[in-house]
Amino acid sequence: MEVIEFSDPEILAKLLERHIQSAHINFLFGSGASMPAIQLAGTVEREIDTLLARSDNDGANIKALEFIEELERQHAALSHAPLSTPVETTRNNYAGLLKSIDRILFERKNILLPRQANMFTTNYDEFFETAASSLPTLLLNDGFNRRVGSSEFEFEPELYFDRLYRSGTVYQHQSEVPTINLIKMHGSISWKRQTDRKVVFGTPETVPLTPIERLNANRVRQALSNRAVILPNMRKFESTLLDRVYFDLLRLYSNALEVENALLFVFGFSFADEHILDITKRGLRNPTAKIVIFAYSAGGSIDFEAKFSAHRNVLIIKPEVGSHLGFTELNSIFDLIGRNTETIYD
Repeated sequence: MEVIEFSDPEILAKLLERHIQSAHINFLFGSGASMPAIQLAGTVEREIDTLLARSDNDGANIKALEFIEELERQHAALSHAPLSTPVETTRNNYAGLLKSIDRILFERKNILLPRQANMFTTNYDEFFETAASSLPTLLLNDGFNRRVGSSEFEFEPELYFDRLYRSGTVYQHQSEVPTINLIKMHGSISWKRQTDRKVVFGTPETVPLTPIERLNANRVRQALSNRAVILPNMRKFESTLLDRVYFDLLRLYSNALEVENALLFVFGFSFADEHILDITKRGLRNPTAKIVIFAYSAGGSIDFEAKFSAHRNVLIIKPEVGSHLGFTELNSIFDLIGRNTETIYD
């Protein structure tokens, strides 16, 4: 394990660029990435687990629903958020990163490596999707089959293995189209469950339960069951369908770390999720794998160092004392990498 301090983004960009040129690119995002718009999910999870430990299942359901409804409220505000609001700031953060990754993939000339990057996230929010919609050249694969003639888009994880090519009209030269796979391991506010048969793409709910409706435990449970999300608490699974989807996506994450020259960037994620932590540590047995963790604070760096002290293929980037390493700093690094990549291949 190596720990370095964030000081000059140009130095870090040159360091990480060497890994990116020959790697399969992956990212892992947690709730810290959606700050300042969204409350940290870890805080909510602890509150829910505390209620469950007291056998207060109804209270835990209400807390979980409140969290999901807050995400839906923030999503509704995206379309008309003023420039200075936390919601707009967060969307711009995501858009800046997606633009840089798209540029890096577009400039990739190594035909042995896919022009793809995997964005794994445990977040339910729609910031990735909304940010991608503002980038006309970006192809975002969210795993839903948008077949022509279908009245609904069904979630099919096998679509993440698809690669798209374009060919010239004269010489039929084929070129892979850069693609970013969005893999939401805990579901999304736009996912809908059709009984226990399949997950389909839908519109996030816009009308929260009223205070009176929240007093009805059955009504709260019904509201939760309508959302195809894996709730942030110890009762991970609410149905056989979500159980299967969750493990399918965890398997995708595990497989991504096992390929040759796998590279994983971690941002806004604390590894409090034991399933993902265990899978990540197993992935580090791959001697060609490399994990780069961006620590938001010095305290966060200490926690990461304790978790990964036994692994030599982990790099932790921490902020200087008294400062933080947020999305602005992350984007400054990948923007430079994107610009440097263009220069290399010009």
